[in-house]
Amino acid sequence: MTTANAYKLAKTELPNILEGTLILCRFYEIADEIDLAAVSNCIAKPTARRQISVHAKQAESIQIAQPPVQAEFGQMSFSLGGVFLTGTLRTSIYDLGAIALTLELPLSDHTPWDTITHIIGSLQESPQELQKLFETALEELEKLLTPVLKKAHRGSIVEDYSILVIQRLAAEIAIPELGKNPYVWATVLGEKRLLSQSASNLLTQMSYYLNDLALLSWNTALLIEPDPLAVATAVALIEFANVELLLMRSYDAELDAELPLLYRQLPQERPQFAIPVVGRYSQLLHQVQRLVAEFTEVTERVDNALKVTDDVYWNRFYSALLNVLRVDVWRSGVEHKLTLLRETYSMLHNEADTERATALEWIIVLLIFFEIVMALWRNT
Repeated sequence: MTTANAYKLAKTELPNILEGTLILCRFYEIADEIDLAAVSNCIAKPTARRQISVHAKQAESIQIAQPPVQAEFGQMSFSLGGVFLTGTLRTSIYDLGAIALTLELPLSDHTPWDTITHIIGSLQESPQELQKLFETALEELEKLLTPVLKKAHRGSIVEDYSILVIQRLAAEIAIPELGKNPYVWATVLGEKRLLSQSASNLLTQMSYYLNDLALLSWNTALLIEPDPLAVATAVALIEFANVELLLMRSYDAELDAELPLLYRQLPQERPQFAIPVVGRYSQLLHQVQRLVAEFTEVTERVDNALKVTDDVYWNRFYSALLNVLRVDVWRSGVEHKLTLLRETYSMLHNEADTERATALEWIIVLLIFFEIVMALWRNT
């Protein structure tokens, strides 16, 4: 059987989607910190609320230090790849200075996989209408939140992610086996062309029960899950993992901008007989110390913001997400740059100590010289 025929067979084996939702997410950094306690007062919409913990094992196993405030913008309609879609635009506001905008698009009854593949494939081209919709909502939200933003700024990095949630299919099928279907791979990866068998290595597959499946990629996740509580937990973890990715990329970019400026301020090689200047490095030391303290604090806040406690599956699910999104790679980059800053601080501190010691030696020499001169003067 040829690859094309196998691909067609894999496609025909997929039943239509009876009940499902396509969630389109955008993640932005708008401040260093957001006062969540005051957010509800800023948002006039009555739907603004603090996220309520779900009384289920899946939710109880997840601990968020500062649960995000959620608000609803209402119904939105737009065209994507020639398909007219209507859904609800929502936002989650995090104290870490990031917000998530999510557009939840319910799928019509008996939606074929072809339609989903076409829609997700169209997302790879960054459609202008969708971008404008998110940008308009973001600008409106920034204006509303201005009083509660600490060091407000619009980050240059934007993360996007899509989640296909399927609650019911039109026919009985071995759900975990869908993870081996090349047409499903193409859907999740947003590809319209034939994929090789090795393309499966780009996806992470997880399953707990016989009727659930999670396929994770760097820009899309497929969740086949009949339990709404499990869906809510998975979506919350996906959202937070992307927020973590956004912030780590943002911190990495900020450090990339700060380090060259800092290195340009480092003094050139000192002449052999230069007169020591006490306090030459004071301002530079203070600047390096401030950078280290600021970025260490924010990275620790991100690391401690979410904990998965007593549920092994959700712990592995979140770890798999971080691995797929390469969050640890960005975190390592930030930590490496912080190490460079600490080494720079140590070097400058040692240099400052050397200059202080040299200055003291000069003072002692001058005092001895002064005493000799005074003694000679008294004896004349």
